[in-house]
Amino acid sequence: MKKLIYLLTLMIFTGVVITACEKDDICPPDSGTTAYLKVGFFDIQDREVPKAVPRLRIVGVGKDITVGTFADRSSQTEVALPLKNYDTASEFFLVQDSASDSTGAEIGNIDRLAVNYQTNERFISRGCGYAVTYTLNQVTQNPGGSDPSPWILALEVTESGVEPQDTLHVKIYH
Repeated sequence: MKKLIYLLTLMIFTGVVITACEKDDICPPDSGTTAYLKVGFFDIQDREVPKAVPRLRIVGVGKDITVGTFADRSSQTEVALPLKNYDTASEFFLVQDSASDSTGAEIGNIDRLAVNYQTNERFISRGCGYAVTYTLNQVTQNPGGSDPSPWILALEVTESGVEPQDTLHVKIYH
């Protein structure tokens, strides 16, 4: 009888432990994590023709490091920019023909891009956490008009909803 009670207790305990366990929540790669702002560069003369920006460098305003979504100082026709998910505005320095002088200072043609947006969080799962999507309110080049020789000649917001996708959100003409 003691063996039966011991066996029954062991089975109940094992059953409770097994049912209390949860499966691991692993975040699959296609789960739709936080989106990037996709920017394409186009020819000002023929607005449908992509035009690479030579030796492009992008640095967030107030940051000391370049945006790590593409190779620094490479020629690009399209880039993905990370927006701040804890704020409603992000600003970037976009440098055409980026180079450094003998002191290490930037000597390329620098334009400023200001992006204002709303953030929207959505819960994906315990393993993935939250993802952030953005709704663009305004994208401005050289706010305040302080650049006397801009390389960005015009821009166009083509998609205001910034979600994980391959769609261009902003076209920059140069």
